[in-house]
Amino acid sequence: MKKQRDTPEIVVPKDYDLLDLIDMDDDGFDFGEPIMEEEVKVNFERNDGNE
Repeated sequence: MKKQRDTPEIVVPKDYDLLDLIDMDDDGFDFGEPIMEEEVKVNFERNDGNE
């Protein structure tokens, strides 16, 4: 039986967007199949510090 885990969460700090956190440098980037795909939650912090 598989172990149930909580959904991973990515918190994007205020004044950033998701693309700022993704490394899109072409060096060493292989367009092959991913090793694993997983669902994640993405939360963006607001200016008042709340998510």
